[in-house]
Amino acid sequence: MSAISSEQRSATEPKVLPTLPSVHWTERYFRFLWGTVGIVGCLLLWQLGSSTEVLDPLFVSSPLEVLRTALRLLPSPEFLGHLFITTQCLFLGLSIALVVGVVVGLPIGWFPRLNATFEPVIAAVYGVPYIAFLPVIIMWTGIGMTSRVIIVFWSAVFPLIINSIQGAREVDDNFLRVITLPSSVPYILAGLRTSIGRAIVGVVVAEFFMSSKGLGYFINLKANALEMAPAFVAIVLLALFGITLVSIVTYIENRFCNW
Repeated sequence: MSAISSEQRSATEPKVLPTLPSVHWTERYFRFLWGTVGIVGCLLLWQLGSSTEVLDPLFVSSPLEVLRTALRLLPSPEFLGHLFITTQCLFLGLSIALVVGVVVGLPIGWFPRLNATFEPVIAAVYGVPYIAFLPVIIMWTGIGMTSRVIIVFWSAVFPLIINSIQGAREVDDNFLRVITLPSSVPYILAGLRTSIGRAIVGVVVAEFFMSSKGLGYFINLKANALEMAPAFVAIVLLALFGITLVSIVTYIENRFCNW
């Protein structure tokens, strides 16, 4: 039998195909790209509206003016103090809401009797705007950090409770003790994403009415004085808070919940 030539051998050997990027990473980059396009597009429209005075410059500052003001404000100890107060209040309230939401929600989802007892109560209280509780909270705790943290907690806890209940109910009773918590994590993280936005709204509302410090107080103070550029700096920072926290939660979900 004649020896196989090198050309024939190379033709019969399997060829290694180039490695393609995973669908998961491709989708992530696609979403990031179009998200960036959307943000840049909104900024350009905002700048165009300000330049052409379609947006009244008395009430809406341009993005460039907001940027210049931000560069002036961010090194300021006074502004950093407002930022620190808001960050502290937001993370305290959100952290307590996360713990309470999971600890309360999972048992209610596990046991049908608890679910039947507390589900109407949760639905009733969740349906009432939390701002309606401001006078009661002020009377109970006064005006200070405690009352503001309670407002943030109140605004954030119910999506976490509801999603924890749903996550626990999705698990087969035969595997309740083994996989309930891991299987509930995607539901809890989905609730946390919703709670982040509600917590930011809560901290701003609390600082509007119950504080002489914080970004909410700063926005209210500057807007009443028609100093819109500093007010928009604080608004943009709050938006960046939300985007950053939601992005972190989404990353954790994509990284650890792909089962």
